Amino acid sequence: MNNNSLGTALSGPSLILQGAKLLWHPKIRWLVLLPLLINIVLFSTLTVAAGQWLGGWLDLMVNAVPDWLHWLAWIVWLLFSILALVIYAFSFTLFANLIGSPFYGLIAERVIILQGAGSDADASAGSSMLGIAWQSFIRQLQLLAYFIPRTIGIALLTLLVSFIPLLNLLAPAIAGCWAAWSLAIQYLDYPADIDGVSFKQLIDQAGHNRWSAMGFGFAALGASAIPVLNLLALPAAVVGGTLLWCQTYKTPDN
Repeated sequence: MNNNSLGTALSGPSLILQGAKLLWHPKIRWLVLLPLLINIVLFSTLTVAAGQWLGGWLDLMVNAVPDWLHWLAWIVWLLFSILALVIYAFSFTLFANLIGSPFYGLIAERVIILQGAGSDADASAGSSMLGIAWQSFIRQLQLLAYFIPRTIGIALLTLLVSFIPLLNLLAPAIAGCWAAWSLAIQYLDYPADIDGVSFKQLIDQAGHNRWSAMGFGFAALGASAIPVLNLLALPAAVVGGTLLWCQTYKTPDN
């Protein structure tokens, strides 16, 4: 990987931070607060359920091995805790984005305008705002059709690898790479949809700029895995993905 590719891959956290700074812009703020209230309820429920499941799984695993192998059980627990955090971050983000998609599409549109990639004349009036919100929701369903079968396949592969000694160390990496790619596509899709780029075209463009997509996806995944912070990480990632789109993916034609 050359220096330019390395720099692009490492720009993900910076984009998330830039996104967080823009969240309270007057043209964006109200679009952040409404889905935030909804996601607080979702976040609380999912976090409690995930904590109970992980705690019960740990007790079961430790009790199932002899005392002299407890050290190995703790290593396996650490690896699968990482895997559980990946699953938690991905699941939370997937469902929260589906709920917030009508707002996030509008956020992406406002950021494109603020970046000078669109004109104020393109800003949404009442009817067009509803159109963008509805289109963003429909696009989310298209994303789910892309993600769900592939996620099931990755989950089965990860489960299979988990039972193979040594190779099971790759399980968190496999799940993490897929989750990062999925989140990158998720957050790049909002501005791509605003610019009239089809989902297939987006996948092709992300594939040609894989380092930037994966770097941003890992940053979004890391932010989404941190309880409480992930409530603001979602809209921050929407803004960050839009900034990445404007800087790297957007062409003069769109």
